[in-house]
Amino acid sequence: MEEAKKALHNPYPKDAKTIYSAAVLTKAGNIYSSAQYFSDTYSLTLHAEQSALAHAASHGEGEISAVAITSNEGLKKGEFCYSCHMCKQLFYESQRRSGIPMVLIFFNQHGDIQELKLDDMITYPWPK
Repeated sequence: MEEAKKALHNPYPKDAKTIYSAAVLTKAGNIYSSAQYFSDTYSLTLHAEQSALAHAASHGEGEISAVAITSNEGLKKGEFCYSCHMCKQLFYESQRRSGIPMVLIFFNQHGDIQELKLDDMITYPWPK
């Protein structure tokens, strides 16, 4: 969670108003984090979760056991920024390839934390 918080300071471009960040924990115990990489085309934007997965993969690590996800959105207490369906698909594929059950950890600026197994995540809509 700390690495995901740190990644909130590194979006691209730097002047992004809404920032999403994620950090993945690998089976080897390493953590790779990222904020989103925004494209003016929108369709080429890399989500924070995608960027963190790619960061781990670029270091030869694809066995992901946990992902921490947050944003700087003005969420209410008890609200979380859930991953979109594209990111859920990438998580699913990663879990399927590695055989390692994945835990997703969502947290907000109020200190609220929600842990979900990836297999239970599909019922959480994005967007609301």
